[in-house]
Amino acid sequence: MVWRNASTSFDPYRCPECGATMRLARVEPRPVGRSVEFERHIYRCEDCANTSRFVIDRQAADYAFA
Repeated sequence: MVWRNASTSFDPYRCPECGATMRLARVEPRPVGRSVEFERHIYRCEDCANTSRFVIDRQAADYAFA
């Protein structure tokens, strides 16, 4: 899943299955060419063990929070 719209109320910390708290379990860099441009963030639910994966565009994230 690639999340591009930061203006909605999407919350990666809430499980889409049960609504419980999701915890960031791992961040994996995804190199493109010679630089790391994307990261895969993997979240795991504390209650139902659901796993959600998100691909983060680092350049867009840096620009959005600058």
